[in-house]
Amino acid sequence: RIFAIGEEPSRVRVTAYRKPCALRHIFNALDPDEVERIRGSQFGRLLEIADKPSFSGRFGRYIISRQLKVSKKHEAWFVFAEKPIRFSLREFAIVTGLNCGRFAKRSKKRCKSHITEKPYWGELFGTLKEVPVSS
Repeated sequence: RIFAIGEEPSRVRVTAYRKPCALRHIFNALDPDEVERIRGSQFGRLLEIADKPSFSGRFGRYIISRQLKVSKKHEAWFVFAEKPIRFSLREFAIVTGLNCGRFAKRSKKRCKSHITEKPYWGELFGTLKEVPVSS
């Protein structure tokens, strides 16, 4: 546990009445084709969040203040109703709708061989062994 039993921050109230005005202002400033591009991407859920009741920041703070210390890299455990609850990368993907899978492997593009090209410094500066800054 990050906080001992009974030592968690108290008087943290959760409110769900806050609306995501900033997101709505951003989407109102975009052109319709830009909004559609976002809607088609993995960030399309932001549009849904802007239209629905928001996730309360205080609720996030409430959960994090009851976080358990674990060694697994992609999991967070919390105490809720005195029981441990896992919130892993999988649950994060389900809740947010973001693509949290592995990155697609890039295909290695063959680059052209530039070995046959000759150096161009001689053409730029001549055949001088030393090129002073003043020239």
